[in-house]
Amino acid sequence: MRKEVKITLKTNKKLIMCYGKTAFTPGRYLEDGLRSIGANVDVYKTEIDFGAIDFSEVAGVLFVESPSKPAVKTKNIDLVTVPKLLWVHHGENRIPTNVKLAKKFKADLILMAHSLHLAKRFPAPVRFFPFAMAKNIFNSKTDLNERPIDISFVGSRDPGYYQKRRIALKAIKEKFSSSYKLSLNSSVFVNGLAEQYSKSKIVVNHTADTIKSLNMRIFEGMGCGALVITDFVPGQDQLFRDQEHYVLFKNHAELLEKIDYYLTHPKEAQKIASAGHLHLLSSHTYEHRAHEIFRHIEELAANAPD
Repeated sequence: MRKEVKITLKTNKKLIMCYGKTAFTPGRYLEDGLRSIGANVDVYKTEIDFGAIDFSEVAGVLFVESPSKPAVKTKNIDLVTVPKLLWVHHGENRIPTNVKLAKKFKADLILMAHSLHLAKRFPAPVRFFPFAMAKNIFNSKTDLNERPIDISFVGSRDPGYYQKRRIALKAIKEKFSSSYKLSLNSSVFVNGLAEQYSKSKIVVNHTADTIKSLNMRIFEGMGCGALVITDFVPGQDQLFRDQEHYVLFKNHAELLEKIDYYLTHPKEAQKIASAGHLHLLSSHTYEHRAHEIFRHIEELAANAPD
């Protein structure tokens, strides 16, 4: 296991974060993780003049993709003397925008939450930097047999992206609605997700028809102690193991079969759900990601030209 960077050493300097901050976003979760490990974080939400920054007090600059907000305006970015990182959360659907941001921010390193097949599009080196467990929000150890919802799903049903998801949810409803409590609701707001998933035995994850990318639902459902049943996308196998941390399905027939199996084998469902929850706590919280940020910064600083 890699040794964690000690924030009390040279990395106790400030980390500057530039992103459109909102309450329930990966950037906010990462900021919380950084503060939790003792990092000193200055946040700029709309604009920053790097000419006014004393870089003797700064370890690095972290830009975070924030699609719901305008990109942070920068001045005098050529004066930045510390490593600059950009964390992007989207793949194909925002690749031109994110490439432009990488150039605008003159990033030294791109952190990608998924879709690493697009790495060559960026003008700087890329590292896998996936989502994680926001353990102060998505965190429950309630036994599955105490949960009132048997099957849960929250997410978009936009027919332009999710025709297969719509078909799967319809099949789940037709097969299980007479026997089990279902909540296949697309209108739960983000601040209600943790409560929903913490009441659910099984959380179903079904990615988009063509854009196959690692999403936050896996971390949210698993963090809330539910059994996550999901399709596969590249990158998942670097984080989780099938039937140990979660359950994979290959097609809709197998999805229905596995839902039925684990609802009728609750001890097996509980074993996997509990292991998934513990796995996140031990390896994939935003505190873990925060330590990774400092490892990247130290590596960039060590390799910077004199």
